[in-house]
Amino acid sequence: MEPQRRFCCIVSIRARNVGARARVSALEDTFTNILFLLFIGGVLVLAVSLVFYYHFLRRRAFLETANHFGFQYYYRSYAIPRRFAFLRQQRRGRGRHAFNILWGQYRQSETFVFDYMFSTGMANEKVWHYCSFVVLQHANKCPSMRIYPRSMLTVLGHIVGYDEVFLDVEEFSDLFAVFATNDSFARQICSVPLIEYMIRHPELSVELDPGWLAVGKEDCLIPEEIPRRLRQAEKIRGFLAL
Repeated sequence: MEPQRRFCCIVSIRARNVGARARVSALEDTFTNILFLLFIGGVLVLAVSLVFYYHFLRRRAFLETANHFGFQYYYRSYAIPRRFAFLRQQRRGRGRHAFNILWGQYRQSETFVFDYMFSTGMANEKVWHYCSFVVLQHANKCPSMRIYPRSMLTVLGHIVGYDEVFLDVEEFSDLFAVFATNDSFARQICSVPLIEYMIRHPELSVELDPGWLAVGKEDCLIPEEIPRRLRQAEKIRGFLAL
């Protein structure tokens, strides 16, 4: 009986050791899972914090630029899409609005600088588009004209109320489409200096209405580039002799 009793004791001890190791392993797995979840949570908190910090720095940069030019700064506006006729082609989507808006006087002209977003498509096919504009006031009661990069036409679609004007400059016509309510006015105002400037800046659009000139770009504003964007708009206004 003695050998059998010793064997039973050894089996019992081994069973207890196996059970203890299983419990330790389960605790280690639980602890590892907790550490992993804490790590994931920390990464998410850091990512959200960085996003908020980025937007804080970006907004501060816009405020500093606005102060430099003596402009007022507004974060968002749903009224601007209704104010300017040139935004009619981009007046789509329930959430369309202007944001990062700078407003004030620049070279004795009322001036707006803003980002803009609008959407195309419906439901699952909806796509949001982002662009930015510098808008300068002028005193000319001229006909309306649009100069769009041809890459924008797939987004804008048919330009309602305008006829396309074909200029006899092949390089320009390959890059841009010109639409106007008055053909002869468009041909007269699209001077050689303007055409040459636009060829050097194929990313720009020009939208001319009575009282307003807008120079756009298919990118959001970069605060450090706003002075250059203002100079570009002023130069184009000079080419148009407004």
